[in-house]
Amino acid sequence: MTRDVKKLVERAQARYAKIARQRRDPRYQRVLGRFVAAGLLETREPTTPYRRAIPVADAVWAGELEPRIWELLPGLLIKKPSFFADRKALPKDLAEVVRALRRGEVPSEFRGIPGADLARWLPRLGRSGTTPSRLRCFRFSAEESRLLSHLSRELNTTEVAVLRRALRELGAKLLKGEAGPSAV
Repeated sequence: MTRDVKKLVERAQARYAKIARQRRDPRYQRVLGRFVAAGLLETREPTTPYRRAIPVADAVWAGELEPRIWELLPGLLIKKPSFFADRKALPKDLAEVVRALRRGEVPSEFRGIPGADLARWLPRLGRSGTTPSRLRCFRFSAEESRLLSHLSRELNTTEVAVLRRALRELGAKLLKGEAGPSAV
């Protein structure tokens, strides 16, 4: 039995030595320094703040040692893309999670992190309390387009703000039961 315990202790020591080596790796130090400098992570490890963009591949690799990086990664790719040097070259699983978050869906898990934990960071990153807006395209008749332009000038706001206000007001009326479907 003592031989089994010795083998177990040796394996644990070897694993610890490997993790300690990886934590000294410059890639890990840069990624951790970037997250700490941005105020996204707090750690007891001595880190040097790093303020330049980091490669996505390095962040994915560092997530093996610090899973909190994986938790923040998809939200950062959406809300703060300048955080990363090569945001177009994403691993397939990360690209799927980012795509789901952009659509407003709760993604499946990402490398052991539940989708709900990934989604909860989206409103907290970047401009706090906001989620990314989604692009929608509409075709208006010339008359509708003129009306929209006229309303935006009268209200001294953008055309998008006019549409958002109209949607909110119509939605509120429909919920109160003041306007029926024929009002549309």
